[in-house]
Amino acid sequence: MTARDAPTERHECDDVDPDVAAPCADEEHSTSGLSLQIVDSIQIILTALMLAFMLRAFFIEAFIIPTGSMAPGLLGRHAVQVCPNCGLQFDYGPAGSLDGFTPPNQTFCPNCHVQIEVQPEKVGVRSGDRILVHKWPYVLGGFLAPKRWDVFVFRDPADPSQNFIKRVVALPNESIEVVDGDLYIMAPGASEHHIARKTRAAQSMLWFNVFNQNFLPRDNTAPDHPPAWVAERNAAGRQNVGWSNMHLRVIRHDASDDTVHALRFDPDGSRYYMQDVYAYNHGSGGNYVGDVRILTEMHPLGGDGWLQFQINRDGDSFKARIHADGEAVLSATRADQASSELEIGTATVAPLAGARPCIIEFGHLDYRVYLKIDGRVILATDDQQYSPNLSVLRTTHRIKPVEIRLSASNLTFELSGLRVDRDVHYAYSRSNTLRAYPSHPFALGDDEYFAMGDNSPNSHDSREWFQVGPHLEHALKADEYQVGAVRANQIVGRAFFVYLPSLLPISEESRWRIPDLGRVRFIR
Repeated sequence: MTARDAPTERHECDDVDPDVAAPCADEEHSTSGLSLQIVDSIQIILTALMLAFMLRAFFIEAFIIPTGSMAPGLLGRHAVQVCPNCGLQFDYGPAGSLDGFTPPNQTFCPNCHVQIEVQPEKVGVRSGDRILVHKWPYVLGGFLAPKRWDVFVFRDPADPSQNFIKRVVALPNESIEVVDGDLYIMAPGASEHHIARKTRAAQSMLWFNVFNQNFLPRDNTAPDHPPAWVAERNAAGRQNVGWSNMHLRVIRHDASDDTVHALRFDPDGSRYYMQDVYAYNHGSGGNYVGDVRILTEMHPLGGDGWLQFQINRDGDSFKARIHADGEAVLSATRADQASSELEIGTATVAPLAGARPCIIEFGHLDYRVYLKIDGRVILATDDQQYSPNLSVLRTTHRIKPVEIRLSASNLTFELSGLRVDRDVHYAYSRSNTLRAYPSHPFALGDDEYFAMGDNSPNSHDSREWFQVGPHLEHALKADEYQVGAVRANQIVGRAFFVYLPSLLPISEESRWRIPDLGRVRFIR
């Protein structure tokens, strides 16, 4: 017998952990093993629970969003409507009820602006988005402290048992003022307010649909329902014939001469175009929005002319012209200057002749006019070329919509996916807004933040708060807190991920549901 096979004398208790007393008798061995398995299982469960509690307390916590103050980017309890007129699918909230979900009598399509009767028995109510919140970065502070445009969760200043989710718009020791839907910030030590421009990530959640050519109303060929894009008449009063297919998803321009053919977005088709329409709220806030963009995919087909995008806003006119040879020109005609057109900048892009399709975006955003091609900024204004006159804006109110035109000459091309979007418009209400409105800036103290919701007309936030809960009464009396601010020690953390969006019903009775995995995403 080899050493490998040689038996060795061992006591049965030699394999038992020395810290565990167990009987050595053979008849008790199976009972002892079962007991140890139970103890081990309990230890594993307790350890897992302890780690879960530690994770929740110090690192990541899950929340569910109950209301629509951050809609449509982040949703509370809501329902979904498909417009029977244009086919656009949109989300809408309850009819003024915080408890449960009471369907409204009508919904409002944000694309074609028809009122849609709601049939309560067919409404499939969906829960709010479930999100994950980072807790430890804000605790560390410094570089990881809350930044402007972060989406964060904090305790309700009026009720510490409730949590709010909003967006950080002003930081400690800053002064904030909301004018014409934009945010103006005065930094510590500065003498005047400057516009706060949104980050690219935040802006991706803050574009709202105005009109999308991919969702054409069924009746857009009727005389009393003209297409949203209308060919302008030429100098002789005749209809321009260069543009065609405005009643189709792909608009076409054909021209082989130097005649300029213009196409305009027709806000007269609906008085709600260019207003702060929120499908979630079943209508418009009634404010004309000044920040818009035009976005389309251009398919060049021939010619050596040009295509021009134009935005007219409050007497100013901005144009971006792209020539077939690849020259791009940004120019402006300012209302407060001579009527001559001023060239702002030029750039060279890939020639259009024989080129592949390209994505073109032209917009006015936070007092910056820009031209993007395939997602890259080609031309843009700077603060020396174009900036807001805050003293004038404080005393004026926009009474007509922004105008949008397309024009072209000696160029043949098609435009697909043509759409117009508008920026978030931070609203002012005479009855509810208590602070940070025009000529009434709000100054934050140490460790104080200003919070606002993306669904501005329907967000109870720093602009409106008037109650203070028992958790802040002492700080208020000691002048360490002011109503309207979010104290740093009341912040739970930064919202960063939607891990379980609202569930999709898969039966007509909405009994069976599955996760809407297509909306699992990071929060911007």
